[in-house]
Amino acid sequence: MSAQRCSCNACTCSVDANAALQDGKAYCCEACANGHSSGEPCRMADCTCSERGQPKPSSADSALDETGPMGDPVSP
Repeated sequence: MSAQRCSCNACTCSVDANAALQDGKAYCCEACANGHSSGEPCRMADCTCSERGQPKPSSADSALDETGPMGDPVSP
């Protein structure tokens, strides 16, 4: 059985019994679960995921919002 990887995009840590759960995803720590919103470091000292910047949920790709029911681009 392999260890589950943290859901933080830049994180290389594995999730353990102390996982932080958010939106159905498992993160290695609260800082990763919150997207390092206040610049908090990862709980693992050798992980630099907080320095790489995390996408914010509000800035997620909005391509689906810009397509019609069949996935075609919406005309301007």
